[in-house]
Amino acid sequence: MSRALRRAVLGIREHQVLAVATGLAVAVVLTLTGAFALVAGNLSSVLDRWGKDVQISCYLRSDLQDEAIFNLKAELEAMPEVAGVEYISPEEALELFADAIDGMDRLLADLDGNPLPASLEVRLVSEYQRPAEVEAVAKRIRRPEFEDLDWSQEWVERFHTFVALLRLSTLVLGFLLLGAGLFIVHNTVRLAVHARRDELQIISLVGGTRLFAWAPFIVEGGILGLIGGVLSIGFLWALHRWAFLALQSTLGLLLGPEVLSFLPGSSILLLVLAGTSVGLLGAIASVARAAPEEIV
Repeated sequence: MSRALRRAVLGIREHQVLAVATGLAVAVVLTLTGAFALVAGNLSSVLDRWGKDVQISCYLRSDLQDEAIFNLKAELEAMPEVAGVEYISPEEALELFADAIDGMDRLLADLDGNPLPASLEVRLVSEYQRPAEVEAVAKRIRRPEFEDLDWSQEWVERFHTFVALLRLSTLVLGFLLLGAGLFIVHNTVRLAVHARRDELQIISLVGGTRLFAWAPFIVEGGILGLIGGVLSIGFLWALHRWAFLALQSTLGLLLGPEVLSFLPGSSILLLVLAGTSVGLLGAIASVARAAPEEIV
């Protein structure tokens, strides 16, 4: 391994331009992968935060007394599917509606009375926020005291479909980009094998094993992949520092204060390992497909 490492470093020095180009190419591929993961991860956090707002609005009959409303609230809070219940009075509902749309408060001021009913806003635990489960819970909490129930069924279904597609597209694009990195390293090592075919033939003539001849190229591919992985972390940090944080300041009200964070330590380590693995696999594939007269 010591000899293989020294020869790999020497090979990189002998072909500096090719090594730099390969390292940068792998870094770009991993940066694209990491950037997409960064966007998908932060967007998933935003969606999870929005998903926690999935709730069932139970509109109360106007003739209900305070005691009946209190008993209903306590009954719903005792259900295992329910995370919390909030009572919204007609006055609070009108105020929330006026604040939701700019200029609506002036229109509502012309009304003779308050058309909005009181309601119980039922928040569900995370295990019961999928569309089918929300609908099932809504059927279980239906009571004669409720004039109507609303849980934005269409929005909930589209929300969960979008989250599933986002996570699937992250995996698919990640594999495609890593495949591109594998192809780049594969061709780079093939060029290195071809350039040093005379040296490899000498190794074969003096009794060197196939593994002895292969090892420097495999180590070289791993080093190039490792360099690409480390460079990609720097590129991603710069992208996060100068682009993502600027985007957060623009969309702060929509995204909230706890999003657009950088990759966690585990993801950084995974990205570096992915670069090294791509380099090793690309090198192994290259020497394995080399012609017998080139590497024996």
